[in-house]
Amino acid sequence: MSVRRHFSLQLILISMTLLCQLNAQVNLRIAVLDFQNLTGREEMKFLEKAIPQILITDLMLCDKITIVERSRMQDILDEMQLALSGVIDEEMAVEIGTMAGANAILVGSITVGGEVYRIDSRLVDVATTEVLLTEKKDWLSEDEIIRAVDELAEAIIRQLTGEFVDMSPDFNYEPLTYYEDQVLTMETALDQPVWLNGSGEPVYLQVDIYSKEVSRRERIPLNIALVIDRSGSMASERKLDYAKQAAEFVVRNLDREDILSLVTYESQVQVVVPAQVVQNKRNILSIIKGINTGGSTNLSGGMLEGYTQTAKHLKTGQVNRVLLLSDGLANQGITRSEKLQAICQDKISKGISISTFGVGADFDEDLMLNLAEHGNGNYYFIGSPDQIPTIFSKEMTGLLAVAAQNVRIAVETAPRVKVEKVFGYLQDTRQNQTEVSLGDVFSNDHYSVTFKLSLPANIGDSLQLAKVSLSYDDVTNNGDRIKTGAQVYIYGTTIPDERDNYLNPNVSAQVTLLYSAQQIQSTIQKIDDGNIDDTRKELGKQLALVSSSAQKYKNPALKKQILTIHKYTQILDDADRKSGGQQWAKKTLNDFDNNIREEIRATQKAAKYDLYQFGKGKEDFKLFEKPATPDTTSSGEEVITKPTPSPAPSPLPDLPITPKPTPSPDPQKEVIREIKKPTPQPDVINSRENKSIDTLKRIAPSSTQRKPVVSPQKKTPTPEQIPDSTETKQVKSSGTKKTSKQEPDKKDKPVSQTSEDQTTNKNHL
Repeated sequence: MSVRRHFSLQLILISMTLLCQLNAQVNLRIAVLDFQNLTGREEMKFLEKAIPQILITDLMLCDKITIVERSRMQDILDEMQLALSGVIDEEMAVEIGTMAGANAILVGSITVGGEVYRIDSRLVDVATTEVLLTEKKDWLSEDEIIRAVDELAEAIIRQLTGEFVDMSPDFNYEPLTYYEDQVLTMETALDQPVWLNGSGEPVYLQVDIYSKEVSRRERIPLNIALVIDRSGSMASERKLDYAKQAAEFVVRNLDREDILSLVTYESQVQVVVPAQVVQNKRNILSIIKGINTGGSTNLSGGMLEGYTQTAKHLKTGQVNRVLLLSDGLANQGITRSEKLQAICQDKISKGISISTFGVGADFDEDLMLNLAEHGNGNYYFIGSPDQIPTIFSKEMTGLLAVAAQNVRIAVETAPRVKVEKVFGYLQDTRQNQTEVSLGDVFSNDHYSVTFKLSLPANIGDSLQLAKVSLSYDDVTNNGDRIKTGAQVYIYGTTIPDERDNYLNPNVSAQVTLLYSAQQIQSTIQKIDDGNIDDTRKELGKQLALVSSSAQKYKNPALKKQILTIHKYTQILDDADRKSGGQQWAKKTLNDFDNNIREEIRATQKAAKYDLYQFGKGKEDFKLFEKPATPDTTSSGEEVITKPTPSPAPSPLPDLPITPKPTPSPDPQKEVIREIKKPTPQPDVINSRENKSIDTLKRIAPSSTQRKPVVSPQKKTPTPEQIPDSTETKQVKSSGTKKTSKQEPDKKDKPVSQTSEDQTTNKNHL
């Protein structure tokens, strides 16, 4: 045996011995340093702190590992006059770990090679300076950062403790099943299906809408007006060039049955392409290339002309929409936001919607967002001009495959139950009924609406909290008006543990995300008043809250929010550094130079856009993505790639439900699909009649065990045909199935369906 080989074997044995020693310890104390950004990209600097933060959140799921507090680490580094993310070798890392009282210290870096990013990490034994573990994880996009960090945490825990801690949520997702005659599927869920009487806590009802995939061959025609800002400011950063590229992209994806008009505006409004059937694409593309910049911004004039052009060919059975792009403030024509919103609402009543696109840091985001909200369309924030074609293609992807139109959700609450707030949508509340309009729902998509409800002081054992109905025009099946419904129940208890055993992690995580986004958006707006130091402190508080919730729910969206908070904090830190760092707390936005001021304004718009997206149940996670190039066919024409839908929230175990009377047929001439209520078994009925919480006790986990997060299943309406005088349809049911990682004993599961319902609703079992 050679000396070199003998030496290598000795090192391996030493490393294994050290690892065994660490594994033998009851509590491993790990210090985590910031990772080094070696990508050469300044905009990725925030990952130096963000990735370790997510990693710490994951590692804390293992009860054998203790993490040295970040504040303690910062104190030590300050004492050593080092930066957390500075270049630190193993010897220096050991010294830091020793001062922190850690068994091991984790250091790492972020690198890039071509299109592939990599996290390199090393875990060093503090006592011996030996490297115990080296791990490399690659990722291609922001969405994959979370996956890479989770895998890294799993590897570290497995190496140190021999245990496997899964970083994914405690419930496996399986896709919804769709049938040809069911375009939309609705699910409902409560964050607290079991409510603590007398607590006074609000309850959050989440309604999720999923649309099936509609091919472009089945789509309905488009009647759209492109309204493009060509004011003088559009000349900067090639904004107009990118807008023209987006317009060309739209034209190339239209068919001969579609209608297009093109309107440009500055101080004057021009109809560049009058509303017409798209036949001569080459001529339209030539006209687009000739568009140049002009003077001021008559946004209202451009918008009104867009509506006028769309109205020329207005009819049902097609998508009638205005696409409005602007990079500045409306400073001519109608400038009052309330008046413009009223115009959009009036046009909706006539069947024309509007989507808005705000570019850069200078447009009025409140105006553009409100126009889209009141106009039943979509709002987009485009931080970088080179993203204009990509964002337009996103909107066109949906318009070219609309699954349903005039989609509305109605929530009828029980007496003394009140809808306090609807996140992300305009609401129309009359007495005990609240309606929300979703407008057009795109193919293969997911929409989520969260309602905040207040309850009376005591609800007894159970309460039919609300009736939720979904109605829409099924554009893929003869345009029928379809209506489905679901009844939502809540159960009362006086024991906090019984409530906690049934908390819904999916809805709870979404509520945390909504409030966090709302608070961050409000906090960043305070920069205008000079409260910049307070802004940074408040972002720190939100970071702690979101990190705690991300650990509790193991929710990827909350982990992405950790990245976002670090990104915003980094922008403020950079502004401090670029401005000299003097009298930071007293500075207002106007005290900075134009470049810093523009970056902060863009951050304010991004925070508001985050809140808008989360309110819709969406994630538009683009922190540093490169501009995407639309796919092309062999002929060179651009084509649209359908987006990947968001994963369906996990359905959860059923609670027994008291049977309700079958609803009588609706006299209206529409296809009504109401839920068929399951009939409980006799023993379940008796237990509910005596004391509803007894059944919950029977299926709840033992108090001596670690309680798994289990909550009642989301209710997917099972459509049932109620005969119409003019039409009859055979409707199949659809639903979801959940695979829990901690399945309760089957004998403890309540049986709540008859044999007939088991056949119809087999996907719920």
